[in-house]
Amino acid sequence: MKILFVGGTGNISSACAARALDLGHEVFFLNRGNRPERTPAGVETVRADIRDAAAADKALGGRRFDAVADFTAFVAAHVETAYALFRQRTAQYVFISSASAYRKPPNSWMISEATDLWNPYWQYARDKIACEAFLMERHRKDGFPVTIVRPSHTYSDGMLPSSFGSGGFTVAARMLAGQAVIVHGDGSSLWTITHAEDFAPAFVDLLGNPRALGEVFHITSEEALTWDQIHRTVGYALGVEPKIVHIPSDFIAEAAPARGAELLGDKTYSAVFDNSKIRRLAPNYGQRVPFSAGIRRSAAWYERHPDRKVRDPKIDAEIETILKAWNA
Repeated sequence: MKILFVGGTGNISSACAARALDLGHEVFFLNRGNRPERTPAGVETVRADIRDAAAADKALGGRRFDAVADFTAFVAAHVETAYALFRQRTAQYVFISSASAYRKPPNSWMISEATDLWNPYWQYARDKIACEAFLMERHRKDGFPVTIVRPSHTYSDGMLPSSFGSGGFTVAARMLAGQAVIVHGDGSSLWTITHAEDFAPAFVDLLGNPRALGEVFHITSEEALTWDQIHRTVGYALGVEPKIVHIPSDFIAEAAPARGAELLGDKTYSAVFDNSKIRRLAPNYGQRVPFSAGIRRSAAWYERHPDRKVRDPKIDAEIETILKAWNA
């Protein structure tokens, strides 16, 4: 197949592109060409900024694809542009949504694709819901061949998940320095984290599959861990016992509103997923990288890249602000 990845060099898209190449597909990237070091051999880059619709249209020219996977659409205007660009250029358009779109607070501890979409806390999630609504309307009205995929918390080598995100080394540096790290709530809610190498095989199985058109899938691990277990696993991989301070999410939201919106709109509630739908269509679905192994890989990645062991002063200050308010 001829597959176009809009983006292609990010956390999830890199693993998906590598999987497609391994299977012998012809892979293209549409991006600005700013990260050539993350473009694998064998990929042809169509250089354009998709936010400039005219430039992207010109760069794409008369190319047609069996599937387009869009990892860069976050608001309704983005998918409106994608619809105009790709409705005559692809047999399948795959929109990367988010499992944060599912109802918060949830009505059930088990989430399926039939769970309704509603998130009063986090604008990011509401924007993804709006994107899905536009695309499904276009599918119903004019047959636009859309497939929607909702990843949950997905990480790759060099990422260390925590209550404060997965990117960067700040929380890990605090652990190594013996400083307090914040875990929202009491640390006992269940959370599902998926390695990108486990996400990619099932995702690529959907590409070119006519049974996926007009359908929605989430692709996640089936390993559910508490947030305390997640932070302790990261600490163990670094060789330390983390000093965990439990702080309620609503308190964090008062002290740091942006962080609180993300927590209340996503991480605060247990998230365990029923993956039976993706399993029916994706023969390569399954977990091959348990969290404990994935985190050891990430810790080893940082040992190979010591220059990336950088603390973000903004996140450090945010954590200290929340701790100071809590201790007061």
